[in-house]
Amino acid sequence: MKSIIKTISLGEENTPLIRLTNIERRLNWQGQIWAKAEYQNPTGSFKDRGSVLEINSALKQKKKGIVCASTGNMAASLSAYAAKTNLKCFVVIPKNTPSGKLRQAIICGAKLIKITGDYDDCVYEAKKIAKMEKFLLCGDYELRRIGQQSVGHELANSGILFDAFIVPVGNGTLGCAITKGFAEKNQYPKFIGIQGKGADPISIAWKNNKLIVTIDKPQTIASAIKVGNPLDGNLTLSLISKTDGMIFSVFDKEILKAQKILTRSEGVYVETSAASTLAGLIRIKNKISKLKIVLILTGSGLKEGGEN
Repeated sequence: MKSIIKTISLGEENTPLIRLTNIERRLNWQGQIWAKAEYQNPTGSFKDRGSVLEINSALKQKKKGIVCASTGNMAASLSAYAAKTNLKCFVVIPKNTPSGKLRQAIICGAKLIKITGDYDDCVYEAKKIAKMEKFLLCGDYELRRIGQQSVGHELANSGILFDAFIVPVGNGTLGCAITKGFAEKNQYPKFIGIQGKGADPISIAWKNNKLIVTIDKPQTIASAIKVGNPLDGNLTLSLISKTDGMIFSVFDKEILKAQKILTRSEGVYVETSAASTLAGLIRIKNKISKLKIVLILTGSGLKEGGEN
């Protein structure tokens, strides 16, 4: 898989690294707080880093189309790259997905398949469609993880020696990818994962030092991380342990407060899942306030349209 070469691109990767000086002052921070602006990728989220590899893989395998499960961001991303390459794109989504996240996919020509259920139900349905249509099954699998390692590479090459990164965790794929990207550059910052309370099976397992137990009906305002059966849950736990990191959950009200702080203090408007990183940082600020921290701001707030 690592040999896949990009034959198409929409200009993904190399997103800005922004220092959040106003928030540093607000929190009396003794170290530094940075933000990796993944919301500035072509379709407004980090998903583009993995989508470009998956679409190139589909072309290499001469597939006629691709299919994925999504809560919005992956739908927008894959549909854009599929449109660029004239591939069919089927997306299985929960019926209550914010319409702001679906507009991009619709206008790019994706076929949306809405089902009653959560993200995990969508994954099951996408697998069936891939087999029936002989499409490439896309999602938080190995190929996407390889594409998203570039976040870690860029941070490691930034000239800033980060002590930790804070990332939203649904399936856990992004955090694992960033950790591996850093490791390839011989850097090992703490992996600090944030989940939404009510959709936090990895956090619960970490707290209780037990195996991950699926949450049948996950609930959180942060729709992009509303996952009850995380695909990379065990790998996430392993890498958090290896980097002396941590994972915990935050409440919806903390996420919304953090979203407002980012917007009004720094002019950065991100979706609720991305804002969970600042919510987490505020929760544990007394433990890490001397560190150089980077928040992975995964997606644009324009996607949600205030409908959550």
